[in-house]
Amino acid sequence: MKKITILILTVFSINIYSQEIETENWITDLNFLKTELPKKHKNLFFKITKNEFENGIEKIIKQLDKDTDIETSMKLHQLIAKIGDSHTSLSTSHITQKRKVFPVDFMWFKEGLFISGTTKDNYEILDKKILSINGNKINTILDSLKTLNVAENTALIKTNSSRLLESNVILKYFGFSKQNDSIYNLELSDIKGNISHYKLMEVENDINFKKNKTFLKINAEKPFYRNGSGKNFKEEYFPNEKIYFIQYNKCVSRETIEKYGDKETAYKYPSFNEFEEKVLKTLETSEIDKLIFDMRFNGGGSSYLAENLIDKIAANNKLNKKGKLFVVVGNDTFSSAIFNTIYFKDKTNAIIIGEETSGKPNHYGYVKSFTLPYSEIKVRYSSEFWKLTEDNDVSIVPDVKIENSYNDYKNGIDPVFEYVKKN
Repeated sequence: MKKITILILTVFSINIYSQEIETENWITDLNFLKTELPKKHKNLFFKITKNEFENGIEKIIKQLDKDTDIETSMKLHQLIAKIGDSHTSLSTSHITQKRKVFPVDFMWFKEGLFISGTTKDNYEILDKKILSINGNKINTILDSLKTLNVAENTALIKTNSSRLLESNVILKYFGFSKQNDSIYNLELSDIKGNISHYKLMEVENDINFKKNKTFLKINAEKPFYRNGSGKNFKEEYFPNEKIYFIQYNKCVSRETIEKYGDKETAYKYPSFNEFEEKVLKTLETSEIDKLIFDMRFNGGGSSYLAENLIDKIAANNKLNKKGKLFVVVGNDTFSSAIFNTIYFKDKTNAIIIGEETSGKPNHYGYVKSFTLPYSEIKVRYSSEFWKLTEDNDVSIVPDVKIENSYNDYKNGIDPVFEYVKKN
């Protein structure tokens, strides 16, 4: 199997009002993009036609005299999304002049989209499900946000929309808030269905804002999969249940950075070789009835990194059985984590559990990039196509679907762990 280098979903932030790039410079950049992207991409026109792409560029050029830089950038994002390749994207964060922000974080549960973070003086909106913003139903807003990213599957839509919804600039671009308004009228619901309304103000995006944030609280210690989920990888043995839980959050390590990245910064990353050695020792010395390999937060990296460990797990005759080995995927499982999931399916008897993945089994990837000369927008594009299965599924659908509910999260329960423990 070929190896795939790091790829992480691009999340961009946008600023309204700025218009600093000259029209002629935009024209140069857009024509450069029109010429170079088709030459560099593995197969740019597998979904959109060449005429549609070129006409899209020309349409943006015709609006340059009346559009701001941010409006041009947004239209460009929408055009790139039409290409249909979730690994081809733009980085426009440098265009942002960070001023005020919409002070909310969102989290998806099976019951809907909830507010998971905000400023301390708005604490009462925490735990609430968002129904509408300024009279616009949340589904209507999400339909607009879908145009900014490739909407290959439900998981990818969820992953991208919850991030984009946090941008006041994007809400203004689509007309869900007026340009000069700094107050948002929210319609909210608690878990019991009680409706409430709240006026939320924009805040300055500065160090005080970051210090002043508060997040959804849970009634018990965070479940293992959430506690330290920002780590690249971690493990824990639960002796009472005889369950070994391995969480693989990023296909990135000291070894991959030394091979593909900036060698001088490699020391800052954890060593997967050391982690693997610890895992194999635990597998050898501990009494383990069931093994959970969790990739529900894994957005990509280098697929080769975990393959040796997967091979060792596959060779473990005690654990490589139905009902003994479980691989967890979710809405954030993408890119190289898809490779590893397919590798598990091919090499082991693992049961795949969790939620549908945002990554497709067969997809364009092996990302390279170039930069537009004047706007300095970084363009990431796919240089290879990966065919991992004979089917053309838009997602990996788990053998057993287990969604994360609001009440489970609040009570510190991991439904995946509970399922494995009981079955």
